[in-house]
Amino acid sequence: MCFKKISIFVFLCLVFFLTNISHGQTNYFKDFKETLLSYFPVVSGKVTNLENNELSLDKGSKDGIKKGQRVVLFEETVPLIHPVTRQVIGKSEKIVGTAEVVSVEENSSKATIIEGSISSLKNDSLLFKIPKSKIKVLYAQSDTEWAVGEGYYRELKNTERFELIDAPINIKDAETLLKNSQNADILLFLKQQKLNGNIKLTQEIYWIKDKKLLIKSETELSPKLLSELRKKYASLIVPEGHTLLSFRLSRGINRVATGNFDGISQNQVLIISDSEISLYLMNVDLKLKSNYVIPIGGDMLWFDTGDIDKDGKDEIVMTIKKDDRVFSSIVKWIGDRFEEVSRINDIFLRIYDDRLIAQAYSPSEGFYGEIFYINPQKSDYQKNETLKLPVKANIYDFYVLGDTVFKWENDGSLAVYNNKGVPLWRSQEPMGFGMQYEKHTGVAMLSLGKWQVQSRIKPLSNGVIVIEKKPLLGAVNISTLGYRSSKLQLLQWTGIGIEQMDITEEMSGEILDYAISSDKIFVLVKPPFGFNPRRILQGESPFETILHVLSLKY
Repeated sequence: MCFKKISIFVFLCLVFFLTNISHGQTNYFKDFKETLLSYFPVVSGKVTNLENNELSLDKGSKDGIKKGQRVVLFEETVPLIHPVTRQVIGKSEKIVGTAEVVSVEENSSKATIIEGSISSLKNDSLLFKIPKSKIKVLYAQSDTEWAVGEGYYRELKNTERFELIDAPINIKDAETLLKNSQNADILLFLKQQKLNGNIKLTQEIYWIKDKKLLIKSETELSPKLLSELRKKYASLIVPEGHTLLSFRLSRGINRVATGNFDGISQNQVLIISDSEISLYLMNVDLKLKSNYVIPIGGDMLWFDTGDIDKDGKDEIVMTIKKDDRVFSSIVKWIGDRFEEVSRINDIFLRIYDDRLIAQAYSPSEGFYGEIFYINPQKSDYQKNETLKLPVKANIYDFYVLGDTVFKWENDGSLAVYNNKGVPLWRSQEPMGFGMQYEKHTGVAMLSLGKWQVQSRIKPLSNGVIVIEKKPLLGAVNISTLGYRSSKLQLLQWTGIGIEQMDITEEMSGEILDYAISSDKIFVLVKPPFGFNPRRILQGESPFETILHVLSLKY
């Protein structure tokens, strides 16, 4: 009996201990979260006076009423009768408008009508409430570090007061998000900046309907707390074995991209070969909408999508090598199909931070000269200002994130530089090569070496995504033999070093390309040697690429 009592006591102590640990782990943003929650209490009361557009309410600060809150105005109508007991269990409600609280006393408050007409109602029949139904929040973390945004997202979700809707990750300003509200009630917009070694996190809350700022609050995260968040939310994506969807594609497919190309749907996916672009709509499956035959046959060097002309539709920008020439093409959705709107010879193009940049091509050099911003024309271009970089780089080799430059080196390694061009970090081993081409001199048997196009570097939160490839025979520079496995990594510069996080497990073969949408990542993989021998036993073609669709949350 004594043993049982001790066991129960130990069990209760363990439960208490674990509960407190759990609470501590999920309480990183307590003040931040409670500030937001304080504007959405469940409260109801009466309108005590109605004059013109001004209302007096019988609830005040002691009931949770705050300036800036919005209340639903309603009147009760017919009684609700229980179908079995026939007892009155409530009354139906007729919504008549919305009001915003403009001043607050301890036991009362005043509000202004912002929607609806209640001039015909009497004071004694008008009621108000902040309803208990979940508030729909468009959640946008902008450039906030992924682990920070994910941690706050989960804490808000656990309150069960909010229905969180993920905002597109490639939109980084509140004004654009307010135009694409996705039927939310409020926009939560996170911002992050460094402050005396800490991270200052700012949340701005806007009413979607009229784009009015409700609150702006701040909190600070210490390096220790930031490290805990990074460890807790390091795994951003479910592993390969838990993909949402996988598709077998022909071996000619080598690029994938996402965007809104027709100005209507956000869930659009491009699957690209050297000769054709296929547009699919993404729902529970991929549904083909349109095909576009690329007019220039050759090797696809680069492929980008983005709204460079700011008309609400993403353009396609691609650079193709054919023989000893390089051609860049811009394609746009016009009417009910894709059409080429610009083709420029001997120039590399790239969409970089929503603008178009360019660099000249030379058969003897590959990438030649400075990188510059460009205004494209039908068959020519207007050269604008030069893109200033602290280090020498080619157009596809780099991404600048804050005060740091992530850059591919010639030996396939990845390096980080500061804004003065001083090297801060370099990967211990090469991470793989992209496509390589000989520099042509015009003199037989004379070689100047090779120029190469590395895999893309894309930003995610406070870091960049890169592809790490492992060769079949242990020598990365023998890229013609292919790669044994590869994975996507998130690299974040902490100020004193690099934190590397695997965002996929190692996938068999070579990751050719990847694309990110609001809540999914599309990963295009080529098996080792470019074929799957199991398909031969099944009587099918062994040559294929695989498109994996993975979730950005788990």
